[in-house]
Amino acid sequence: MAIHTPKTREELAGYLSPMRLTAEVFERAVAVGAAESRTFSQGAPKSAPNMTRWFRTVEFMHEQLMLLQLDWKRSNPQNLPYFSQADLNMGLITSSGDEFTGVPWGTSPSTKNPKGSAFAKRVDENGQGALFDQQTADGAEIDVKYLWILLYNERDGMVYLELSRPKSMAGNQIDSWLDRIIFPPFDLALGAFSFDEDEADDEVTGFTIARR
Repeated sequence: MAIHTPKTREELAGYLSPMRLTAEVFERAVAVGAAESRTFSQGAPKSAPNMTRWFRTVEFMHEQLMLLQLDWKRSNPQNLPYFSQADLNMGLITSSGDEFTGVPWGTSPSTKNPKGSAFAKRVDENGQGALFDQQTADGAEIDVKYLWILLYNERDGMVYLELSRPKSMAGNQIDSWLDRIIFPPFDLALGAFSFDEDEADDEVTGFTIARR
């Protein structure tokens, strides 16, 4: 398993750019998801904050990926939000992760909750996306061979996240990974990734999220 821990925005960009991704896609989605999860009172259903966080994270990832204009496509197989990039044969799914998400040592992370058949079908025993075409909303078919999953987990005032490629599943949860790109923690107070302090202050981007 290869584990990458970029310390600066430029280093993170070096991993994401070949994948036709940017740090801002995830930064904005995580910021909105975290903000929306805090809009509920104690009277709301217990699952409301976490579900709404996922809804908004996926929604803003969709918006940001489309704004990139780098040929990302969206599909919803069995109601699973699924992003594909045809030139790279790449798929992308978003999921909450467990308490080991974003930790480069020790126990490997997993999805926070058990996953259903739509999710499991996209991870085969070789760690590649299921070798069948994904049909996008506009009818295009994309042969996905490399599946990546954005995992996120909030704890201690930070959202920990990583973009990782699964190797296998045990039952209905992932148990091993091929590659992990671990992002600097997203600081909820600052509204930005906590990159190393040797970056210039004007390179640090924060986001103020207003409720719709």
